[in-house]
Amino acid sequence: MPSGSHYVEQVKRDDIIRIASELIAIPSPSGEEQQIMAFVAAWCDRNGIPYQITALDPDRPNVIISIGNPDSGPIIAMNGHLDTVPVSDPDRWTSGPFEPVVTEDGKKLMGRGSSDMKSSVGVMLYLAKLFKDAKLKGCLQVHVVSDEELSGNYGTVHVLNQIEQGNLAKPDYCLIGEGSQLKVRNAERGILALEIVFKGRASHTAAARVTGINAIAKAAKAVLALEGDIDRFHPAVGYPVISINTIHAGVAHNVVPGECTISVDRRLVPGETKESVVREICETLDALAAEDQDFIYEMTIDPTGDHIPANITDEDSPLVQAVQQSIREVLDTEPEFFVQWAGATDGRFYRQAGIDTVGFGPSGENAHGANEAVMIDDLVAEAKVYAATIERLLNAK
Repeated sequence: MPSGSHYVEQVKRDDIIRIASELIAIPSPSGEEQQIMAFVAAWCDRNGIPYQITALDPDRPNVIISIGNPDSGPIIAMNGHLDTVPVSDPDRWTSGPFEPVVTEDGKKLMGRGSSDMKSSVGVMLYLAKLFKDAKLKGCLQVHVVSDEELSGNYGTVHVLNQIEQGNLAKPDYCLIGEGSQLKVRNAERGILALEIVFKGRASHTAAARVTGINAIAKAAKAVLALEGDIDRFHPAVGYPVISINTIHAGVAHNVVPGECTISVDRRLVPGETKESVVREICETLDALAAEDQDFIYEMTIDPTGDHIPANITDEDSPLVQAVQQSIREVLDTEPEFFVQWAGATDGRFYRQAGIDTVGFGPSGENAHGANEAVMIDDLVAEAKVYAATIERLLNAK
């Protein structure tokens, strides 16, 4: 156990449940984060925790907590978002989505955002209070952000822009509290969207076999060729993914469609690039074109401009090493990497900014759905692993 391990021993289950429940009780769908951020600021005021507010939109603020002296050592940021998806199915909840409830067996905390990811933010606020009077060789931050569920532009992206402009101190390390089943998430898949238009020839249905070329039929060939598993495994993040998610074609029931457009969502693993992925897809489509002179397509790469490469923090990073050692000491288990079918987190933005980043969070269930819940024992474990990591990297006394 690192020096000063009494911080790990001070972690209290009931205190974590209390702050997590207070956050869950405040509705905060993306775009409506002002009230919950005002609560966080007031909570910091009550507990004597220094913070500042930064916002691209005043209605969507972010609270930045800073404890310690950034000139005395490394800076560790803990990042968590407080926006949630809306409640789309209130009748399916066994209790109100904004009425946090601990299940009868005491194992789960239920409510909208409990898993994604208000409870982890509660852990971070709790640790800020726990370490507020500690002697640190460095600085502990909490980046409590808006707008993760949508673009990130009003949340983490804005915060990192402020860091780049010198208005906020730049962390050396970042811990992301998104759910990871208490596994180490040091890498994330990249994202690349493609739009492919298949060209046919419109005609009357009656002449479909004479003058028509059905663009949907051409697109169908492509869909069947592209859809499927990709046999390329990365030990930190798993397999790449490709999925054709939309298809648009046709103007009337009696007109052979002259165009058909599909959207392709491709998730990349480290070692893959935008260029290599595009090349593979073109090779697949060109092989179809070689067998069919009427197979004609046009491709738009990254039509929405949200491509991001696969990103990874090296295993030899001091942060990865510290988290892994803390897991061994606190949880008495050998750490595992998070190799799951999971989407992106705000961790990708920190890695792009050159900040070593590790995701480590609890298990949960029904995120974005009815009866969302988080495992309370995992929240306690998360708090203890974070505390041990902070003690180790900032030599907390």
